[in-house]
This record gives sequence, structure tokens and C-alpha cells, in this order.
Amino acid sequence: MAEARIATVTMKSDRPTTIARFWRDLLGYEVAPNHSDSIMLVAPGQPSLLIQPSQQSAPPGAIHLDLRPADQARCVEKALCLGATRADVGQSGDEGWVVLADPGGILFCVLPSHDNHEELLRADPGTPTPID
Repeated sequence: MAEARIATVTMKSDRPTTIARFWRDLLGYEVAPNHSDSIMLVAPGQPSLLIQPSQQSAPPGAIHLDLRPADQARCVEKALCLGATRADVGQSGDEGWVVLADPGGILFCVLPSHDNHEELLRADPGTPTPID
């Protein structure tokens, strides 16, 4: 049994309301009450996102979310319409995921759809990376 689970992913930004609106609208989260000047976004069964005001945004790559959408192309298009930009982090283009940056420069990936991922796992389940 796990001792803990991820409850909240915290992002620091010098544009907290812009970043909060972006993630709320992309993921369908709702703004929830909290006890600070940070913005708490929640969705049932999902980790919360806490957007903390900061004089500086986190450096690129300091936080990185991977999204598993129902439809990758539709999710990428929606993110771009909401203000995301494509990001080049040295990918070859053959990875299967799309690297984007939110309006504050926080990087995230839009992974292949759940169905495509399940198909890949059936064909090749992969191997665990040793940690001990």
C-alpha cells in the first residue's frame, strides 16, 4: 500500500491568472477555494494544480506535464488556440508526442491517445528501468 499519492502539482508563474485560465480551459478543471493567493484548480479523480504567483516563472523543464488525451490532434489544436506554442527541446519528430509550452513558457507534452498507447503496449510492453 502506498504511503502517499500525488495530490497537487504546483507551478510557479509571474502570470498566474493567465496560466490558471489556460490549464482550466484545456483540462476542464475548476477553480477551487484555497488558503493563499495561489490559484487552485481541481477535477474529480485528478491531481490538483496549484498556480503560485512568483516574481519569476520556473525555468523551462523545471516542471513538465504529460497529457494523455482521447484525441492527440484535437488536444494540440485546442492548446494552440488557448495560447500554447510549439516548443523545440531537441525532439526528432518521430517520438509520437508533441511538445508545447503554455502561455507562461511551462513545457508540456501531448502524448498519443489512450487507445494508441494501449495498442503500443499490447505490441511491446517495454521493460522497467532498474532503480536499485
